[in-house]
Parts: sequence; structure tokens; C-alpha cells
Amino acid sequence: MRFGLAILFFCLLPAAGVAQTAAVSRISNLRSAPSTQDKILQTVPANSQVTVISKYPRDGYVRVQTPDKQHVGWILQNNLQAINAPAAASPLSLNFKTSRRSGDPEMYPDSKMTPGAPDPSVTQDNIDENICNKGWTTSEVRPATSVTGKIKTQTMEAYCFTDAPNHYELDHLISLQDGGCPDCVENLWPEAYGDTSHPMTQSERAAWNRENPDSSEVLPGSLEKDEVENHIHDEICFDIPNAKMTQLVKKYPPTIQITLERGQQILAADWFACYQNMKDGDKPCR
Repeated sequence: MRFGLAILFFCLLPAAGVAQTAAVSRISNLRSAPSTQDKILQTVPANSQVTVISKYPRDGYVRVQTPDKQHVGWILQNNLQAINAPAAASPLSLNFKTSRRSGDPEMYPDSKMTPGAPDPSVTQDNIDENICNKGWTTSEVRPATSVTGKIKTQTMEAYCFTDAPNHYELDHLISLQDGGCPDCVENLWPEAYGDTSHPMTQSERAAWNRENPDSSEVLPGSLEKDEVENHIHDEICFDIPNAKMTQLVKKYPPTIQITLERGQQILAADWFACYQNMKDGDKPCR
């Protein structure tokens, strides 16, 4: 079962809000994807220092950001050397005020452990090429299950959640479809499908929602936040010509456009406030 907040405080590990820096040991190609067949974005000189976005290699490559922050891509892991000096505070994490959250504290992650982190390769200027593009899917950036399985185990231990793992989704606080970092630990947490008094699997929660559509007995959880993530995506992409929209667009059609940054702020600070607006006559989430 999950522990109360007072007990949870003593279980939390220090937040991993630092970015690792690595040195490029030889001239290296920064590629758009982890393969020698993919586009070369930039040639990175030897002895350059890059910011490691993902510490989990994929096909022998590591995802990094260049020193000028102009490019995010993949470099061969064997061409990188970790720098042991203390890293500066991560520029990827978002520090939002969460003291006035509108919902039960149980519905949110600990803001020190899981503040949320954006993907620096997704910007306001290029959303028409990625998250709002009909040809783009989250599978292009979603980590492998071998990676997320380990992170789920780690985060459940950090949050002192001791019940069944299938009572939780390893959730991106800022979702991938809204430009969230795919495998930053600062952006991942075990979000319950039910609540402390009603532990549920995904299928059990879905069945409960179908059978009890107007009930507030169980706190909103992962499935409800999924709806918010979809709606935020549709608001971000509202004014993009021929934009990709989610399957929720007919139920909760967007009426305004919000910036990418604002959408990420809503998810990281108080996703439940947006959920309340959606249920209250499809009011926009600003």
C-alpha cells in the first residue's frame, strides 16, 4: 500500500535535478536518430563538452545536447567520456510553483523529486515538425520497456510504494505528446490508477469509470491525467495548419491556443485544475 505524506517524506531520495556533462573524445557525428543511416545534424569536435539528456543508451548511442544548445541528437556512446566534476543545475527541469494545487495531494508527484522536464529538441518554433505533425508519433522518442521497467522499479522504491507495480503507470509528468523528456527521471513517476483506499490496475480503473461515470469516490488518477495530456496537446496545436489532433478532440474540442511552455507548465504544476475545467463545460485550460 502507499504511505501517507508524513511517512513518505522520510522515504524520498534526493531529487536528481542535475544534468550530466560528457566530453567528446574524438570528432563525432551528431545524428538525428541512433543509427549510422540517419541524418548528420552536426560534426562535434573532439574535446567538446555536451549535455547528456538520456543516460540510457539506445543501439550504442546516447542522446545529447550540444554546447550551443542548437542541436539535440545522438552520439556514439564509445565516443563520450563522463566528466566527474559536479554538474550544474539541470536546464531541463521546470521549477513551477505547486503550493496552490487544487486537488488532493495524493494525485501529484513530489515536486522536488519529479518537477517535470521538457525535451529540448521540441520547441515552439518546430512543433509543426514533431508533436503537431500528423506523421509524428510518440514511438519515435518513447524509451524501450527495458529502460522504463528499471525506472519504474527505481521510482517506486524512491516513493516507498510497496503494493503491486501494476497499480501504477510510469507516467511522464510532462507527456511525450506535449514535449516532455522521454527518459529524464525528473519527468517520470509512478502514478496510481486508483488511490490509497482503492488500489486498482489499469483495466480495473477503466471498468470502474464505465460503471460509475459520475462517481467521485475514487480520486482521479493516471487515466484521467491522460485525458488532460490529450487536451493540452490539442490546445498547443490548435492554430497549427493541418495539425495532428488526439482522439479526445471531439469530446473536448479546443477553443484556444496555448504555448508549448504554458502547456508544460499546466501539466507540471496542476494537471487536475485543467481536468476540472474540462469537466465543467469544456472550459479552456489556460
